[in-house]
Amino acid sequence: MVAEGHSTGYAIKAEIERSTRLFWGASVGGIYPELRRLTSAGLVAVRDDPRGLTRRHCYSITDEGRAALHDWLTDGSEPLFEMRNEALLRLRFAAVLSPEDRVALVRRLHALHAERTRLLEERLQEDAFDDVYDRMTAEYALGFNRWAADWATAAEARVASD
Repeated sequence: MVAEGHSTGYAIKAEIERSTRLFWGASVGGIYPELRRLTSAGLVAVRDDPRGLTRRHCYSITDEGRAALHDWLTDGSEPLFEMRNEALLRLRFAAVLSPEDRVALVRRLHALHAERTRLLEERLQEDAFDDVYDRMTAEYALGFNRWAADWATAAEARVASD
């Protein structure tokens, strides 16, 4: 995101909320340590950019950072695919719940994906993307969330019949 011109931790957090949070979120508590790590590694440079009495750092990508980014983007090895989905973790252990609570859990899972579908459809309708790749990412996320909402509908019927 620094390479795209998001030069402060605040700007990076705002961009995450706008574009990647539904599949790759990050907290402010994770962004700043990562920026410090990238700075220590020489991949980004930092400069002070105070605003009144507020201390602020602006980051820019270095030539070494741009080369590392290129290497990562073009790496042919299998990329990490790790899903951490607390709703699915809860579903995994739903057998200990009452039948009513099991159905409620699956309904919440459906509601989650239905809401994400709505938000992604809204974003796609607004067509406010940085580039075609930003849009394609949102389209992928929309397809996944539509599938997950449909799956949850079928799962609710299955759980209700138990």
